[in-house]
Amino acid sequence: MPKMLEEKDWDILLKRIKNGKCTPFLGSGACFEKISVISQIANEWAEEYDYPMEDSYDLARVAQFVAVIEEDEMFPRDEICNRITKMSEEVTPTYFETPDEIHGVLADLPLSVYITTTYDDLMVQALKSRGKTPIQEICRWNEYLMQRKPMSSDFDPTPEKPLVYYLHGCYKIPESLVLTEDNYLDFLASISKDQNLLPPRIQQAFGGTSLLLIGYKITDWDFRVLCRILDEYIGRSMVRKHISVQLVPRNVSETHEEKAQKYLDSYFEDLHIQVYWHDCHEFSAELKTRWEAFNRDTTKIDTESRRRFPIEEKAAKISILFLAADPTNESRLRLGEEFREIQEKLKLAKFRDRFTLELPQLSVRPSDISQALLDTQPQIVHFSGHGTSTGALYFEDLEGKAHPIEHDALAALFEQFSDQVNCVVLNACYAEIQAKAIAKHIKYVIGMNQEIGDRAAIAFAIGFYQALGGGRSIEDAYRFGCIQIQLHGIPEYLTPVLIKKDQS
Repeated sequence: MPKMLEEKDWDILLKRIKNGKCTPFLGSGACFEKISVISQIANEWAEEYDYPMEDSYDLARVAQFVAVIEEDEMFPRDEICNRITKMSEEVTPTYFETPDEIHGVLADLPLSVYITTTYDDLMVQALKSRGKTPIQEICRWNEYLMQRKPMSSDFDPTPEKPLVYYLHGCYKIPESLVLTEDNYLDFLASISKDQNLLPPRIQQAFGGTSLLLIGYKITDWDFRVLCRILDEYIGRSMVRKHISVQLVPRNVSETHEEKAQKYLDSYFEDLHIQVYWHDCHEFSAELKTRWEAFNRDTTKIDTESRRRFPIEEKAAKISILFLAADPTNESRLRLGEEFREIQEKLKLAKFRDRFTLELPQLSVRPSDISQALLDTQPQIVHFSGHGTSTGALYFEDLEGKAHPIEHDALAALFEQFSDQVNCVVLNACYAEIQAKAIAKHIKYVIGMNQEIGDRAAIAFAIGFYQALGGGRSIEDAYRFGCIQIQLHGIPEYLTPVLIKKDQS
């Protein structure tokens, strides 16, 4: 019976992590030392309420008993939430710095989605300790939750702004907890009844990535219910290898461990889930060590390719088209300064001979856009101007006033130039909506996920074109732009977002 992952399994797992094609699932065993609710409270309740059965370790069954005895369905949920609230107050960012702390190790990975069946927010705290901005959402499995406003309306996560999805509820909303036996049955019924109960991005994670299940036990209700859901989504997806890191059974002979392993191997055979007995600390420490080594090796391999300019173009030079609009009835922008900074940075760049910065198209009207694209045949299109909270970009009408263009119109236009334009930069407020639409046709699109000030917009342009001029990739240039905002001491460095064609 394998106690550790084999080399080939580690190789697949690390490559999937590198490509963002891995989704961790966290069970109660992932946090048993700090938030020891599952391991302690079942036994405490069993003793306090004189639980008559032998399975006093089974929290779902004991909680069901307590709810019936107290004649209050919310009582065990409230008690669980109070316990976690108290313990969470003791957690500080330094907790996630130890090499074998699983939340901190996972937070260092370039992943966009984390799914948890625990009720705590340790994964969120770990991500924040790494300077990331996690999005949080819960599964809306009962009527009370369906009536609540979403914790977040953003379901397009990135490694810098990952989504933490509470499948079985969060302690901050006691009504969301899937705790008792009845809760688990109701949860399964809701999932089976409504195929759209899980958001599309979560369904994509279930069926479109390699799953890493950490901190589960064969007998736990959360694990058994999760397996039923996975059977639905993995069964209809492409074949991928998945890994379940099972807690080492306590006080169980090696013979019984082998029998349990054979049982799980048979159970998960059709789902391509490989089961390994691991201590969570042992696994997280090895994952950290292997990931750091793997990341160093792949970085070395990529170094030479990064030195070559990444855009494959038919023309001898890379053409950059700068479009700008500053309608007279909107607040004035420093668009001229932004163009001058781009021009200066490219003139000083090591690979300046590879670029042609076209004459700027200012006060752009709708008819000017297509004409400029036809005339200059650019590989990079940079727009600077105003955007609305609904995602429209302001161009100018014949009188110089604001003329909004919605995302579907611009996306249709760029579709006609998809074999020519490689990157679009939308340096305007709320342009992320436009970016997502255009990215259906263009390989790289950068937009802003909220308002962005002049200083931040110009700083991003400086960093972006400095990096391009230095021969770095579009993705690297995007990161340099965000870093440049930070270097200027501006708090908007998380506002720019990069959307790739295969992510739109």
